[in-house]
Amino acid sequence: MNLTENQISEFNNYYNKGCSLQKGLILLDGYRPKSLGFFEKLRAKKAVYNFEKALEIYPESWQSLFFIGKIYQRLRNYEKSLEFIEMSMKYENHNHILPQEASLVCMHLNQLEKAIEYSKLSVEISPENFALLGNHAMNLLVAEFDEEAKEIIEKAMLINPEDKINKNIQQKIENVILKKERRPKFSDAIQ
Repeated sequence: MNLTENQISEFNNYYNKGCSLQKGLILLDGYRPKSLGFFEKLRAKKAVYNFEKALEIYPESWQSLFFIGKIYQRLRNYEKSLEFIEMSMKYENHNHILPQEASLVCMHLNQLEKAIEYSKLSVEISPENFALLGNHAMNLLVAEFDEEAKEIIEKAMLINPEDKINKNIQQKIENVILKKERRPKFSDAIQ
């Protein structure tokens, strides 16, 4: 798609304004379950508006689609969140964060099969990322694929044996397999 200089300038204006408005509302390297307040929700809606205006100019802006999805995730509208994150993945398929976030949203929607599909995809994109391996292992454990979860977490521990989160996941997997602990639900995994 060829854009004129004016369209590029207009796109950048809307996109940058959307980015400024969403700053502090979404987290890419963590999960913050706290609800947004009134003014934060207002800012979120303004950010979505600006990203949507940017998309009117350049509909293939995967970043705009992704940020809208992340904002809907924070607003706990998981159906819309997944819709936009999946749209962003149509235009960008080399960024492991997109399927990782899609997997998280699917877990909120109790779509375990799809969550595993996306967490597996994120690992395929970035196979040496021990955090992604840990997320995938936890998804597998929740979905009752214990042996596969054990295999995946062992790979993660080989990459970074000191990671505390993956150590906890590995212990949880072992305890579930040995029936020392009940199987976690997704809601347990995000607390």
